Amino acid sequence: MAGFEGKTLEIDLSSGKISKGTIEKDILRKFIGGSGLGAKLMFDRVDPHVDPLSPKNPFFLLTGPLSGNTLPGGARFAVCGKSPLTNIFGEASCGGDFASELRMAGWDEIILTGASAKPVYILIQDDKVEIKDASDLWGKGNFGVHDLLKERHGGKKPKVVAIGQAGEKMVKFAAVCNGKKDFAARCGLGALMGSKKVKAIVAIGSGKVPLADPEKFAERRKVVIQKAKENIITMVLGMSGTVAAVEVSMATGDIPGSNWRIVGNPGAGKIGGAVENSPAYLGGTESCHGCVVGCKRVMDIKEGPFKGFKGPGPEYEGVGALGSNLLMEDMGAVIKMNEMCNDYGLDVISCGGTLAWAMECFEKGILKAKDLDGIELKWGDADAAMKMITKIAKREGIGDLLAEGCKRAAAKVGLGSADFAIEVKGLEVPMHDPRTNHGLAVSYATGPRGACHTNDPLYSVGTGVYNFPEFGLTGALAAQVKTSKGWGPAVKGGQDYGQIYNSGILCYMVTGVVNAEELVDLFVTSSGFDYTFPELVECGERIWHMKRGFNNLVGMTAKDDRLPVRILTMPTEGGAAGSVPDMKTLMEEFYPIRGLAPDGRPTQETLTRLGLNDLAAKLYK
Repeated sequence: MAGFEGKTLEIDLSSGKISKGTIEKDILRKFIGGSGLGAKLMFDRVDPHVDPLSPKNPFFLLTGPLSGNTLPGGARFAVCGKSPLTNIFGEASCGGDFASELRMAGWDEIILTGASAKPVYILIQDDKVEIKDASDLWGKGNFGVHDLLKERHGGKKPKVVAIGQAGEKMVKFAAVCNGKKDFAARCGLGALMGSKKVKAIVAIGSGKVPLADPEKFAERRKVVIQKAKENIITMVLGMSGTVAAVEVSMATGDIPGSNWRIVGNPGAGKIGGAVENSPAYLGGTESCHGCVVGCKRVMDIKEGPFKGFKGPGPEYEGVGALGSNLLMEDMGAVIKMNEMCNDYGLDVISCGGTLAWAMECFEKGILKAKDLDGIELKWGDADAAMKMITKIAKREGIGDLLAEGCKRAAAKVGLGSADFAIEVKGLEVPMHDPRTNHGLAVSYATGPRGACHTNDPLYSVGTGVYNFPEFGLTGALAAQVKTSKGWGPAVKGGQDYGQIYNSGILCYMVTGVVNAEELVDLFVTSSGFDYTFPELVECGERIWHMKRGFNNLVGMTAKDDRLPVRILTMPTEGGAAGSVPDMKTLMEEFYPIRGLAPDGRPTQETLTRLGLNDLAAKLYK
């Protein structure tokens, strides 16, 4: 088969055995690649009840048919495994430059099993694969490891994914890092990599990313590039990056403050897009491999206590989680906190969410300075927050508790602190408030990995940013974001769409400019499968239900499809004043449209229609 072939590299770290193979074509067609293929592999190979940090829990790094070519938004790869943070299906993805190099080396997927007795890294040079000693790298931050391995293996050509100290210490929200600015951060899969004593993976490829029909793909790529250049949203992303959303989110009530007690935090303007993009902070821009947008911000701080800092700047989520929600109003401090998380290898959303919980515990006297190693963890105190970030990454003192994430920390501390642990299924909530968008409430509550703003485009559609009419998603939905009726078809359509994109793998913020015909053409000309649009939609459905079914096998039921009490508390001021999702109405409409039984399992009829008979047999034995 020309195009995407699912070439697999499997490394047993316990024995040192390296195996090479391919995925069956039928499986590739039905599950595409990326996290879709990851869901199928997890169902086939992972005991739902395995300890996530056990050697028996495999680590999957996966590309898709659109990964690594020069299509804007096509630079992504995914990592999957049973999540150390949530104990259910875990996935994360990022852009950057690793996917292209891995595919040029001839591989589409890496599977790590077992666990090494000592620190190692994996060196991939086309068909040559070696397990190398990483004793000299263990204990180093992500940035230093990245620089050392690139220098050791040839300079610019090698591409590196690594973990920082947080992954080594198995912090439950440790990230997998692609270089210094791209992070597959959610679900703590850096901790899974660390549990296997794998510090890094280096890829060096001399080939080309295979395409089924290079000429037709190139024609479609030109269309996508032109549309991306003309689209107002991609233009804004290029000019200001994702932080451009801060000011909009302040007006709509979307960005939280003070651990979600402030809706649309007005103080976020001091650390928003206008500030980060000002001459005092902005040093330049960067793009992922093959992208024409340039949404990445490069910082060059020219004033204040952090003057002289140069490096990648925070995205919207970093500004929201480490800045607005902690009531930080110093842009330089937020940039520095973001950089610390990047070097240590920490998910900024979970880190910020856990710090917000701890700050509220301190405010209410649940945790005192003596419990926090003498640190007075007050709102807006950047110095205190930075000290705590280091403690978390190294599991020192109170950091050992906070490294477990807010749900587990609250369960241990008690005293009512679980009421302000803002998480869904154990995953800290991203910086978008469902009180401003009731469709997002369903998306958060039922997301396969927990609350997530990137597993579907509901956030973007709800703001009127993009239209995807082929999936029932149009700008008209922006008029009903603060009502709780009529969201079922839109959420289902968004979830199916999201699974296609996260399996492809694509950045929907960029390639959201394509229509159904263009989307199908991209998949056909890259993969070699003669997909139709209805078949791709069915793939999206199948993948969503496979992820959901794995979680059901772990023990997740309908009762887990819920939001934190605080997010279901009606705000009295700001852009979301008087708005709160009616979860009963939303879920009663969504479940039958999504093909779920009242107990939260996919119905047997749904699974049979999607060809998931093996899953049905396990769920309904």
